Amino acid sequence: MAVFTVNTTADKINPSDGVISLREAIALANNNPGQDTILFQLEPGQQTITLDSNPLNLPNIPSLPNIPSLPNIPSLPNIPSLPDIPNLPTLENQPTLEITESVNIVGLQEPDQITIEGDGGSFDIFTISNGANVTVTNLTISEGEDGIQVDDGNLNVINSILTDNKSDGIKIEGDNANVNVVGSSFTKNTSDGIEIAGENTNLKVINTIFTENKSDGIEIAGENTNLNVVGSSFISNEKDGINIKANNTTSFVSKSTFSQNGDNGFDINAVGQNVKVIDSTIIKNEDTGIEIGTSEEVTNNVVQIFNSDIIENLTGGSGGGVSVLGIDNEVLLVNNQITGNSAEVNGGGIAVDSGNTMFLGNNTITDNIADSDNNGTGDGGGLFIGLGAIVGIRASQITDKVDLGGEYRNVFGNFFDLGDNDIAGNDIQV
Repeated sequence: MAVFTVNTTADKINPSDGVISLREAIALANNNPGQDTILFQLEPGQQTITLDSNPLNLPNIPSLPNIPSLPNIPSLPNIPSLPDIPNLPTLENQPTLEITESVNIVGLQEPDQITIEGDGGSFDIFTISNGANVTVTNLTISEGEDGIQVDDGNLNVINSILTDNKSDGIKIEGDNANVNVVGSSFTKNTSDGIEIAGENTNLKVINTIFTENKSDGIEIAGENTNLNVVGSSFISNEKDGINIKANNTTSFVSKSTFSQNGDNGFDINAVGQNVKVIDSTIIKNEDTGIEIGTSEEVTNNVVQIFNSDIIENLTGGSGGGVSVLGIDNEVLLVNNQITGNSAEVNGGGIAVDSGNTMFLGNNTITDNIADSDNNGTGDGGGLFIGLGAIVGIRASQITDKVDLGGEYRNVFGNFFDLGDNDIAGNDIQV
């Protein structure tokens, strides 16, 4: 457990120059078993370490001239075998900082005081391999392809900024990774804030901001992922706040905000998801607040939403606040405020396709709009229930909805009235 101190912003390997670069510190840690620590002792103020695409400063090799044909060479006598040469450390002339042994990399007091940057996206800033356990604290990581790529290992990111990377802030490529992110921000990455491509990943995100990423805040493309999000914000990403597109994931989201994303706030569009959302706000997204399932596919998702505000989302399809697509989804909504959402087709507040099951308990569903483009297509300002969907409603208020086409302002479709409801006007029920 050694401590290596970086005292230059230069990116080079030169053991005889009397200073230690970040690249040298990582090389030293890679050759020293155990959980080492890398610290920084740089000039005061904001400092940037720009990674060199040719860190070993290898010269360009000139083209060789054409060699004339050689005459036949007589056979040489047998040469005796050379003795074994001991293993020497390998120095690869790659710009990526590859971490192969466990290490803590600790910046200064604020994350913007030290920036590790690439050349705009031709290589990753950090890669983690060989099962290393890595913690990154108080750093800004930018201008890479991925800010950090996890090929084989585990990662903690604390109070750090991952911004302006050409692909993802963090990409989890390997299987069985454990990744924890606390108090950090992912901004303006060209793809996702965090992308999970490997399987069996455990990702925990606490008090972290995902904003203005060109795709999703978090994208889950690897199966059997466990996602835990607490106290985090997904704001103004160009696609979804969170996009689950891989099967059999488990997600828990608490005290988080999904706002002004260019697509859905939360998109649950694969098979076999188990999702729980508690005490969260889903507001002003440019498509459905929470979309569950995939149209005309058996998706078998179980989604529970408690004590949350789903407000002023809008969609060009059905279900401005909550949309349940596909078949065999089970959705529970309890103690939620679903207000001011709109859909150009059905269900300004909620739309439930045929073949799905939903229970609504103690919800307030008001001031939602169906058929928002007023073209005569769309019903159920508050709630649209497709033929064959099973919906039970208890102790809920569904009032003051608008269907701009003029029919079924509040609820369209058959439902089980389980008592203590305040449901107004033009409703069908059993």
